[in-house]
Amino acid sequence: MTASLIVPCWNAAGTLAACLACVRAQTLTDFEAIFVDDGSTDGTAAILASAVAEDSRMRVITQQNKGVSAARNAGLDAARGEYVFFADPDDTFSSEMLARGVAAMEADGADYCAFAYRRRDTDGGEFGLVALKGDYRYRTNAEIRAGFMSRMFGYSPAQVRAWYAGTSLFVHREQGGVWRCVYRRAIIEAHHVRFDEEISLYEDAMFNCEYMLHAQSMTCIPDPLYDYALQAHGAIARLRRSRRELTNKLALLRRRKAIDASAGGTLAESYSCSCVFSLLEMLTLVFRTDVPFREGFGLVREYAADAMVRRALREFPLSFRKPFLALSVIVLRVLLPA
Repeated sequence: MTASLIVPCWNAAGTLAACLACVRAQTLTDFEAIFVDDGSTDGTAAILASAVAEDSRMRVITQQNKGVSAARNAGLDAARGEYVFFADPDDTFSSEMLARGVAAMEADGADYCAFAYRRRDTDGGEFGLVALKGDYRYRTNAEIRAGFMSRMFGYSPAQVRAWYAGTSLFVHREQGGVWRCVYRRAIIEAHHVRFDEEISLYEDAMFNCEYMLHAQSMTCIPDPLYDYALQAHGAIARLRRSRRELTNKLALLRRRKAIDASAGGTLAESYSCSCVFSLLEMLTLVFRTDVPFREGFGLVREYAADAMVRRALREFPLSFRKPFLALSVIVLRVLLPA
């Protein structure tokens, strides 16, 4: 089988019809679409059952609610295609997404592919193009890590210094969504690349980064093949100002460190400043979430106790151009001595 498309679903009855229409419209015919019903309580199961009955290329996996990472992992466990794609049930995508993704991978003999997409931030708003920020055609793993992985793994001191000089922190940043990438399933299985089920936000980026440790070549498609609609009541919105937003920072730190360890400890600098930003964000969240102060501050202390975070705080570059940030870091250095 040429391709597997994995779609995690949780209470997606209101948006599934458009997603299913995109699946049926694919110009590539040799593919399977694996829908993972992650414990939905609305009409999702009935809609998927009807779709499967009409199209033998579609399969449904049903599980108790475990979150999007667990749902995607279940899809990976069941996938049979040579190439793997992902989509979310509240988004739509080009009828040529699978065909063009596969064609690009085969034409360039690539292990990995990223394409442009369109984004809508408000319900009913217009979609805007999010172009690729580079020509990501690489022939070595080192080039992939330097040219693309560095754009989503975290913020480095060099990027912070450039920010002080007037360059936006986001100017080189690439969105880490797995729905705008193509993967070789053989690499995923050979290295057992999976989503970290403890992470609720940025799990896509971490999956991509772990995969990129093993990809030896990369290609890209400059045309937008996917329409990403940020939902006002989606997973990101549900996470905000909750205990999970605090614990997510801890889980994300653990994952970054694990990926860094797999890379022989060569990635620490590329995310060191992210550790400091996360620590400052957690301190702010303690006063903005519904978590009891003692519990919230305990999570902050746990994060701050990590040796990587202490080192990052000690080495974080300061500038008079960001006086409040500089003062905050200086205060933390006094309160949290190495």
